[in-house]
Amino acid sequence: MESVQEGCTGDRLKKLIDFLLYILEQGPVEKGIIKQALQQGLPIPKKIQNAPNFPFGLELFYIAWEELGTCRPTAFGVGPIPWTAIHDYCLAHEIEGDQREAMFYHVSQLDETYIKYQTKK
Repeated sequence: MESVQEGCTGDRLKKLIDFLLYILEQGPVEKGIIKQALQQGLPIPKKIQNAPNFPFGLELFYIAWEELGTCRPTAFGVGPIPWTAIHDYCLAHEIEGDQREAMFYHVSQLDETYIKYQTKK
């Protein structure tokens, strides 16, 4: 596995963040828009045609972020996923070493993006 510095920064992280933002903005309504466009003989909107692809090799981190989202505090708005939840997730899935460090980094970056998105809404 590549190091955290190689795998978590730059273009790959940007693609992962772009994918998350697309899912948050477009995901819930995408199928309905496609269906409606096809029924009416209209082209599928460019935003859907040009949807970002999921960056290969980062599935582990995205899935963990989704699963760990159930651990976030929500009493006073959207709170961050606790460090302890990520730690426990890594223990439960036997994620160690550089991959564990990468897990903390990726989940934190995805979570920061998610919180910013929810705060803007």
